[in-house]
Amino acid sequence: MIKALIVDDNLQYVKSILNTTINKFKDIHIEYIATTAKEAIDIISNNQIDLIFLDLNLPDQDGIYIIRQIDFLNIINKPYIVVISEDRKLIEELTEKHILLDVISKFDDSQLLYDKIRKIVHEIKYYRNEKEIKDLIIAELSSMEYNWKYKGTLYLFETILYIYQSNNMDLLDNLEKNVYKYISYINGKGIDNIKTNIIKATNAINGKNDLTPKLVISNILTKIISIY
Repeated sequence: MIKALIVDDNLQYVKSILNTTINKFKDIHIEYIATTAKEAIDIISNNQIDLIFLDLNLPDQDGIYIIRQIDFLNIINKPYIVVISEDRKLIEELTEKHILLDVISKFDDSQLLYDKIRKIVHEIKYYRNEKEIKDLIIAELSSMEYNWKYKGTLYLFETILYIYQSNNMDLLDNLEKNVYKYISYINGKGIDNIKTNIIKATNAINGKNDLTPKLVISNILTKIISIY
C-alpha cells in the first residue's frame, strides 16, 4: 500500500481530486491531509509517507520550504513528491537531490490526471521493489535455461526491465524500433547485433525451440505485473 499525504489549503480541490481520481487507485491510501506547511512537516517527521501531493502555495510557507525540510530530515526512504502548481518558473527551482518530483495541474482534466498518477504509482512500485524485480527476471531466465555466458541473455534481461519500467506492453509490438534501439544505445552496439544475440541465446536453449524472444519477454512481464 502506498501511504499518501495531501498538502493543500484548498479543501474543495482536495475533495475533488479524491473523489474523481485518487480513490480509483487501490494502491494509494490517503493517510493524512495537511493545510499548512507546519502540519505537513510534523506529519512527515513522525510517519513514513510514500507519496505527497504538494501545493506550492500555502498560507504559512511555500511548498519549496517543505521540500527542503524533507531533504534535511533523517528519512531512509524519501517520499515521492507530486507538485501541484501552475508556476513553471518556481517548479524549475526544485533541484534538491534524492527527491522524486512530478507535476500536476489543478486544470488537468480527470483522464490526464489519472494517467499521470498511474505512471507515478508504477514508478513508486518499481523503485520500492527494484532489487526483487531484477532478481525475479534473472530467476525466470535461468529457470528457462538461458545461458548467462551469452550476451543475448543480458540484452534480454535489459529488454524486459526496460519495458516494465516504461509501463507499456505495447512496446512488444515492435521490439527493434521500440526497445532494441535503446538497448543498443546503452551497450554501444548496433540494433542488429542486439537482435541477433538475443535470438542466439534463445535458440541455444535445449528442447525449447518453440520459444521466441517476444514470447519469453511477454511471459516474464506478465508474471512480474501479477506480483507487483
